[in-house]
Amino acid sequence: MQKEHPQNVLAFMQRQLRNMEFSSKQDPMDNARQDSGEAGFYWTLEELLQGAEGTLLGTLAELGEVHFDSISTDTRTLQPGALYIAIKGEHFDGHDFVSEAVKQGAAAVLVSEAVDTIVPGVLVEDTRLALGQFAQWHRRRMPLKKLIAITGSNGKTTVKGMLLNIFSEVGRTLATQGNLNNDFGVPRTLLELRPEHEYAIIEMGANHLKEIEYLSLMAEPDIALLNNASGAHLEGFGSLQGVIEAKGEIFLGLNRLNQGGVAVINTDSPGFEYWLSQLQHLEVERIWRFGESKQADVCLSDYQSLGDRIGFDLLVNQQKQTVTMPLLGKHNALNAAACAAVALAAGLDWKFILTGLQNFSGVAGRLHKRKIGQGWLIDDSYNANPESVKAAIQTLSSLPGESMLCLGVMAELGLESAASHAMIAEYARSQGLKYLFVTGDATRKMPSLFGEKGEWFADHERMAQQILQRILSGEVDNVLVKGSRSAKMEKVVELIQQGLSRHGHTKDEDTKG
Repeated sequence: MQKEHPQNVLAFMQRQLRNMEFSSKQDPMDNARQDSGEAGFYWTLEELLQGAEGTLLGTLAELGEVHFDSISTDTRTLQPGALYIAIKGEHFDGHDFVSEAVKQGAAAVLVSEAVDTIVPGVLVEDTRLALGQFAQWHRRRMPLKKLIAITGSNGKTTVKGMLLNIFSEVGRTLATQGNLNNDFGVPRTLLELRPEHEYAIIEMGANHLKEIEYLSLMAEPDIALLNNASGAHLEGFGSLQGVIEAKGEIFLGLNRLNQGGVAVINTDSPGFEYWLSQLQHLEVERIWRFGESKQADVCLSDYQSLGDRIGFDLLVNQQKQTVTMPLLGKHNALNAAACAAVALAAGLDWKFILTGLQNFSGVAGRLHKRKIGQGWLIDDSYNANPESVKAAIQTLSSLPGESMLCLGVMAELGLESAASHAMIAEYARSQGLKYLFVTGDATRKMPSLFGEKGEWFADHERMAQQILQRILSGEVDNVLVKGSRSAKMEKVVELIQQGLSRHGHTKDEDTKG
């Protein structure tokens, strides 16, 4: 959720979602609309009033039949026939753009203050809360086989992609697009559900306590995967224990809409015992464990780095499944184990799981590799925290040849920032990397801790120029670029690519990790 929402508002939103009554009754129009397929899907104004618990501005008799086929909170991207939702933020008020939304073709508006408009309006106390309520109402009416919620400090988006690949083998599957994993993104994803969808993969992120609880209560998952917990977003959670508790909120939505909810947890992650205790308290009986521990129901073993791919075994009920994937890094083998556990919990057959895993080529910005000479340029610029950077260093050090880590700032670490950046510099040195190039104020002391071939840069351009020089001279074979979103390290990747292209030196293998 956005930082504008204080904890008392979060608590109110959670109470509202908990208290919403569910009725399986549908109006006679539902089947007709569902039979018409995705292109003909729409909601009526009456349904918005029911789902968002709003008050009509005007009367239905005056308005006649009103319906809308999409949702928008931004007039710049609003499509004709949409419902425009006027969201109030810290620095903006969507009510100021209602007239523009109408000009763009909005069929109706959802507002928290009375407005003068020629299209129908529904008045609610809080439009952000109403968006979540309407999304929950809609999710409950869609005939899904399984809704899978996923969270974790690392690997959420990669796991989401793997699960989409697997479940698409057996049915129409909806998955979160991009990073729409907060209190705006999750309801918008749920509202993309259509009667044709059999499965949904919903990513949930947070940087404060109670956020994932709200999202899980909204989505009411059948299966909840907690991939791991580590020192990410410490600024918002205060400590690793705070992260562990926040991630565990994902289980609060289980067994609300459908009984038999399943929790999937990582035996190797900090917090494992805490989550087991939490699940016992919540009376969640179905638990799948994954990891390298003997406690794991899906146990990873015999991991191998095979140059441009990885190989490993997954042991389930004493039966071994051998997997190869066109990815880099042991952490991706653990991601695969997590996905196998989710799929098995959903009742999928191994043949679909293996096909989905082995055909997965990864996600842009997450260990996306391009061939350069005898080595690789690896774009892992999407995000960074201490554990994910350590995993990237392990991947880099496993490759043949001389390697360089190019790192931007790891953000949102609070008081742990200086110690975390220092730890990464020392870890990179201990793993035998030849170069460490860094940028951003928080990284200034890292080169001195790394050693002679560590260097700090004031901007992306100078960093990219020096990286390119090392590649072209043959001093380095493998280069991995990483940083938090705010570091915008993808700019470094783009500059290197442009330079390599000018020298005819790169071939994009279109493979990702």
